[in-house]
Amino acid sequence: MDLHSEKLLKKYREDRDGMRNCPELAGLCLICGSIHIVPHKDDHRKLVCRNCGFAFYRYVCPACNSTVDGRDSRNRACPECGIRICSCGACGCPATPSHERSCS
Repeated sequence: MDLHSEKLLKKYREDRDGMRNCPELAGLCLICGSIHIVPHKDDHRKLVCRNCGFAFYRYVCPACNSTVDGRDSRNRACPECGIRICSCGACGCPATPSHERSCS
């Protein structure tokens, strides 16, 4: 791992808010530090670490085109389906009171 990756790993292990905005983190496992991240075979929204098996959501929000990263504290899990919710409030589920979009 290079020095830049080590700094990112240290920073985002301490505070995960904002990691959705850091494209370098798409290819870095926060669990083991591996750069061997591949797409999940059954879900295009997930990535998987080939070293430790840690899987996480990281994809582009279909509503606002922002990056959604399940490791980021701003992208919490949808209570209905478990998919990570973009900071714009969209998770792709049918509109219900718990899924209303609210910009933050």
